[in-house]
Amino acid sequence: MRKLYGNTRFGQVHARLEESDGEATNAPLVCLHPAPSSGLYFETAMPMLNDGRKVIAPDYPGYGGSDALEEPPSITDYANAMVDFLDSAGIEGPVDLLGFHTGCLVAAEMAHIDAGRVRRIVFCDVPYFTSEQQEAMRGKVTQPMPVGTELDCLEGPWKFNVASRINDVSIHRALALFAEHIRSGSKDWYGFGAAFSYDCFSKFSSLDADTVCLATQSALHGPTESAAKVIPGTSFVDVTEVTTAVFETGAEAIARRIKEAL
Repeated sequence: MRKLYGNTRFGQVHARLEESDGEATNAPLVCLHPAPSSGLYFETAMPMLNDGRKVIAPDYPGYGGSDALEEPPSITDYANAMVDFLDSAGIEGPVDLLGFHTGCLVAAEMAHIDAGRVRRIVFCDVPYFTSEQQEAMRGKVTQPMPVGTELDCLEGPWKFNVASRINDVSIHRALALFAEHIRSGSKDWYGFGAAFSYDCFSKFSSLDADTVCLATQSALHGPTESAAKVIPGTSFVDVTEVTTAVFETGAEAIARRIKEAL
């Protein structure tokens, strides 16, 4: 796995690249991460997804190794950045997209912006909510990480990435995810703000792309099923064998399901 950079209208975007295992006869797979993480989220699965294809996991602007953002972005901004990155990095279409959590929304928007670029989309655990549900939750998910001089300002990210997941994630992996989270500082909420302002029904119901929705046994199982009902012609897959830590303890199983969907 190696690093890759591309220029975008929002500055430089950093990505991880797993080269194809054998001749690259399949479309490249672009993995779109959840907030407030980065492409690091997919490092566990990328070596299991590169059968005859390159696998690329970019960091959105403001996350991971990509340039910071001055103002809160929209999902459209993230999608434009990803399209710019693919152009700059010389990753020609068509490509396949894998979206997880926030990444599902970015994938859907990329298909609206540059439909000819996208061959197939695999959605995994979609944060599909009505505008009323989004409004009710927005205030809770858009609270910035309090940055201060005392170590307890990092308690929230520590609990989210380490303490609450230590039974499913190795301490070294949990620390790496924690470090990616805090890199975004008090702007860690930007991705949630964008996600909970996205017009899910309009965007998903008008999606013209070959899609598969994977629903693990997580809190987003219901929303994923709802998304599948409005996406024209999509296939819904109930991933019963993945109950927690999708790209950790469930990495091998979800990689197998993703390859089947592709």
